[in-house]
Amino acid sequence: MSEQVNQIATVFDSEGQHVGEVYAKALLQSAASANKVDLVVDQLESFVTDVLDKNQKFEMVLANPKTAIEDKIGMIDRVFGKSMDAIVLNFVKVVCRRNRLQHLRPIASAAIALRDEWAGRLRVHVTTSAEMSEPSKSALQNKLKSTFNKDIRLLTKVDPSILGGLVVRIGDTVYDGSVDGQLKALRREAGAKAEAAVRAASAELAS
Repeated sequence: MSEQVNQIATVFDSEGQHVGEVYAKALLQSAASANKVDLVVDQLESFVTDVLDKNQKFEMVLANPKTAIEDKIGMIDRVFGKSMDAIVLNFVKVVCRRNRLQHLRPIASAAIALRDEWAGRLRVHVTTSAEMSEPSKSALQNKLKSTFNKDIRLLTKVDPSILGGLVVRIGDTVYDGSVDGQLKALRREAGAKAEAAVRAASAELAS
């Protein structure tokens, strides 16, 4: 049963990521034509983090299928019509009309990632066993910048299970400097050496 739930969750995650990338690309192309990429992405991110994440009742109203779409759009206009850039406002309304409001978070995440890609910034995912201090983040960011000769966006996450150190992911490449990662590497190395010894002994007996 749990495996089926995980499979369903994976499908929804994949769908959300795909929808996010498609809508984010369309949004940024529109923003770029108006030379407003940073403004548009910042406002969309703020709509998610400062409005949806902090006002669950508002999000529930927008997500309620019993609420007419025109009522939702009217509410968006009344609340944000004077403060939100027209590109972002119209975009949110389009998303609403197409019943995609549940995908606003992956859309915002994809928009931020795409802006970084266009700007030539390298996105580096860093997982640590405890929260990094700001001086530590700054030092790591400067080290990565000098190593890759690119502006760096650090995306940090805390995972106590990695037993100290840090895990750095850049694209599909993972640099595991955690104690847990080092132990796994030692176990793999020991296993490989044991297997090689068995093969050598078998060859010697067979000769």
